[in-house]
Amino acid sequence: MTMRVTSLASGSSGNALLVQTGETNLLVDCGISQRAIERHLRHMGLHPSDLHAILLTHEHGDHVLSAGPLARRYGLPVIANGPTIAALGDALDRVDVLMIGSDDALRIGGCAVQSFAVPHDAAAPIGYTIRANGWCVGVAIDLGSWHDGVINGLADTDLVVVEANHDREKLRIAPYTWPIKQRIFSPLGHLDNIATGELLARLGTDGRTRTAWLAHLSERANSPQIAIKMVQSVLALESVSRMNLHALPRNAPLTWESDRHMAQLELFS
Repeated sequence: MTMRVTSLASGSSGNALLVQTGETNLLVDCGISQRAIERHLRHMGLHPSDLHAILLTHEHGDHVLSAGPLARRYGLPVIANGPTIAALGDALDRVDVLMIGSDDALRIGGCAVQSFAVPHDAAAPIGYTIRANGWCVGVAIDLGSWHDGVINGLADTDLVVVEANHDREKLRIAPYTWPIKQRIFSPLGHLDNIATGELLARLGTDGRTRTAWLAHLSERANSPQIAIKMVQSVLALESVSRMNLHALPRNAPLTWESDRHMAQLELFS
């Protein structure tokens, strides 16, 4: 059975990712308006009540904007860890909240969900892997650095969605205050293109064919062209060739399907 992943939005203005397995529909983050979520789902032939859960990576507004209202209106459970739930406070009032640890597993319908900790300046940010029908998608946004726990969390992925927030030099001259730049540059801020390339190169040492979506690109300190070029240069230096790169558009859907990935595997075989 096909596994389908669609990015509905990616960036500092909002993030939302839909994972479909044929029998289960999961929304990872809900950082755009409820109306936008409803519109995207309608265009895909879904009603919000078709969702089985909303998974939250952390409490920042560009990831949780409409999670509470959407969950309340359609009776959807929200899944997050304890510190994230506490940080959101009454935003999740009258919502069915399911708690997951920062290194924990649970099953939702036909999907096996695993969480792992990531370094970011939130209460207890996490990434997720979602497995179904022999396929695995991994989500690691936002994070300011990476460690072996992140690599281990993403090791089995066929599709990895990872932040490539900024180009270092463009950020230095971007029209942000110095404290904001320091936050972004910090190990608890956001990954730059080179660090993202190094993360993907480390993943790619296993020779597995993957699709990598570069997410959360800064509008002022990055571009899709720069992100792809810089990440590709790092992968080339590390002789990693079986990585299919895409920079996620800010407000337009992009879809990955396991059937197309299978065709890609056959090309490499």
